Amino acid sequence: MNDLWNFFKIYLLIVVVVTIIFLIKKLKKENKKLENKNSSIYELIKSSILECRKLPEDFALPQEEENGIPWADGAMDGVFLYHTDTNEENIETLKNIVFQISEGKFKEAQNNLDHLDFLMVSSRTSLLNWIIQENEKINAHNLYKFTISQLKTSKNKESIKFSLAVLLLMGVEKDVSAMEIIKTLALSDEFTLFCLDIITRLENSNEEIFEIAKKVKGWGRVHSIAYLEPANDEIKEWILEEGCHNEIDSAYTALTCAKKINLLELLDEENISNKKFNDISYLITALLNEGPASGISSLENKEMLIERYLKKAKYLSSTENDYRAVMMIKEYIKDDKKINNNFIKICNEILNSERTVNNIKELMKKGYSYDIAKYIKIDIEPYALEYLQSNLLKNPYIMYDISKKENIEKLVLLVEKRLPLEKMKGSPTDKINFRNEEFTVLDVAVRTLENFEGIGKNLMICALNSPYENVRYGAANTLEKWKGKGYIFPDEIIQNIKNLEKIEVDDELKEKLNKLVKWHSILPKKNLKEKKDDKNTILYHILYFEFTQNFKHS
Repeated sequence: MNDLWNFFKIYLLIVVVVTIIFLIKKLKKENKKLENKNSSIYELIKSSILECRKLPEDFALPQEEENGIPWADGAMDGVFLYHTDTNEENIETLKNIVFQISEGKFKEAQNNLDHLDFLMVSSRTSLLNWIIQENEKINAHNLYKFTISQLKTSKNKESIKFSLAVLLLMGVEKDVSAMEIIKTLALSDEFTLFCLDIITRLENSNEEIFEIAKKVKGWGRVHSIAYLEPANDEIKEWILEEGCHNEIDSAYTALTCAKKINLLELLDEENISNKKFNDISYLITALLNEGPASGISSLENKEMLIERYLKKAKYLSSTENDYRAVMMIKEYIKDDKKINNNFIKICNEILNSERTVNNIKELMKKGYSYDIAKYIKIDIEPYALEYLQSNLLKNPYIMYDISKKENIEKLVLLVEKRLPLEKMKGSPTDKINFRNEEFTVLDVAVRTLENFEGIGKNLMICALNSPYENVRYGAANTLEKWKGKGYIFPDEIIQNIKNLEKIEVDDELKEKLNKLVKWHSILPKKNLKEKKDDKNTILYHILYFEFTQNFKHS
């Protein structure tokens, strides 16, 4: 009895200690949130810097937007620079603010800046040209004092960019303490571009830019590559190995990297290691991905580049990057009639070799190269099913590669076995799932079922009851596909559609559900799917329903 009592006391003590630790961590987290809310942007960045002088991988500045998908740090400026006409904004309000600063009306100027809806990236050239023209009317001392203060104290991103842009004209590179603030701000992808303009004025500017480029991973790296000069072998090697690796898209820096390291000359080297060739292959694929930015088509010697690459690829290809580069080169040549068509034959020889096929099969066992395997006509589904057995949560998107009915049925059994379906149900919200692995699996699974009507009923019901909006949309879209093929929903699915329709928070999704319910109400009340005549009856009802709905909205 004493032993039992002692055990109970120890157990109770453990529970108390664990609870205390949990509460302390939670309190620290809440205090950190409150601290961040009250901190300036500079203080937030500075306090987040790790021992390696980088920001944490998940670091992000507070978002002003509460609705919709938030912009990544630096994304709004990046999109403006790469994907919009660079028309300058009207700067009249900014001119007035500069005059307010000049007159010493700092509080008024700060308030106006904080409440002004503008993008500094689209205003800076016009504003700086105007300041240069009007410099005799502007109190430089006040302007400098205000902008330096804003760097440290402002909670407004555009106010900080305004200050960085203005300081570019004021010799701030000679102010050691100010430069430390600017180098700190440069670690955030939101400010890297504006900080680089100033850092280029330093005597050791390229060394400083190199250090920043290594520490940023998003839009900051995209901008840093453009400023970085390949002054020595260390920088050249880094540009090859890391220059195209960013969290945005490798295409944004591919052309710049290829030119800075002289990729054509690099491919002329006799002894290229497999590691180096893999890095070259990654750069080649980035050059061929011309959706986001200009790439290989902008190179004058692109045909010679392809020729030299394929010459090396014949005996050096061994990685996913290598095979993908060859695959993309083949497709590029097919689309560009000006390039020697004989290169396609070389691509086929590489891709269809026994060595390549064996390597691709091994890569598929690790969850890689399914698109390449499909391209060279390897049956990928057995490999996909085998991989998903142990890696369903890790890489669920491989489910999209399964298209045979018998394999879909196996997949459904696997997903039903691995997911806690009942525990995943909840009231509908307008939240989008980005991180929960189980809901990602469910979302991918129900979307994969759109061509397999009637399979995965339990998954469909769970998705309809998901708290996440995108998962519910996945289920509704798949059910619409099933409806279009004449499938009559079982009562259990219909009941769940009706239940969700009553409480759905998204108007567009609510309308989808309403149409499914109305459509079901006009169908015969027995399952007629097996008979040919009854299928025709169902199709008649579908056409009649679509006609009446379109007529109502016309």
